Amino acid sequence: MKIGSLTLPSFGTPAKIGVVVALVLALSASGGISALLFGASGGASAPIEKGDTGGVPTATPGDGAITGDRIDLVRNGTFSLEVTDVEASLTKLTGLVKSQGGYVSGSYRYTEASMPYLTVTFRVPAASFDSVVLSLRAEGTVLSEQISTYEVTMQLVDLEARLRNLRASETALLELMSRATTVSDVLAVQTQLTAVRSDIESYDAQRAALADQVAMTTIAVTISPIGSSIGNATNGFDLGKEISLAVANLISVGRTVIVAAINLVIVVLPIAIIGALAGGLLGRAVTPLVEFLRRLMGLGVATKRTTRRR
Repeated sequence: MKIGSLTLPSFGTPAKIGVVVALVLALSASGGISALLFGASGGASAPIEKGDTGGVPTATPGDGAITGDRIDLVRNGTFSLEVTDVEASLTKLTGLVKSQGGYVSGSYRYTEASMPYLTVTFRVPAASFDSVVLSLRAEGTVLSEQISTYEVTMQLVDLEARLRNLRASETALLELMSRATTVSDVLAVQTQLTAVRSDIESYDAQRAALADQVAMTTIAVTISPIGSSIGNATNGFDLGKEISLAVANLISVGRTVIVAAINLVIVVLPIAIIGALAGGLLGRAVTPLVEFLRRLMGLGVATKRTTRRR
């Protein structure tokens, strides 16, 4: 059996099919499957579709390596605006985003009279991000702005390389499947083929999700009417109520201090007096006994000394 420039042994026993499958997987992991399938000198590898990641990748015929300058960026923006007319600004910004090829991915509206506002999330093509940001700044007063940018080039390059090798492994396994002659051979190849296809689906989903973040940026905008920031700061403020609460807090603190003083006088002070009296009485009772013991011990010591001299 021959695949590309590699000649493999014919099937016939489970041991042989196991060796062949192991060889295919090992070559796939090392990136050698493409060379075996298409020859060391020449056929083109699986093409890289432009636009997959929002970057500008280039493919070198023969090895599928990605070369040249390539930068894949994920950009996000968060804005808070004060405008004259919330509904008019929303309509204007939505029309602007749609004209640039974007769309509204979500919105939230809060309509309380004291602090109405709405938050809308736009998905905007990466090429239009800067122009949309400029339009947002010009639409009203910017209360806050945050823009984040991070690079994902290496993640995408890695995922694309894994997918190329896995697809090459899939092609090789399908070729082996077509030449299998026994049920055991078919089952052995099918097991490995299922695993490879599962990995392809997983990596392809990751690549697609990351590529979508690169191609379509996310901008979240909170829009509120002019003066709402002052209203938000003073919302629910009642001077009389605040004074009443302060007086209540003062009374509560004073009550705590008074209760502590009462407990000190009624509970702690008597206990201290009783303890002092008891200590004094106990001291008076014990003192004569201590003196007696001292004298007794002193007499015993003197008697021993006199006996030794004699």
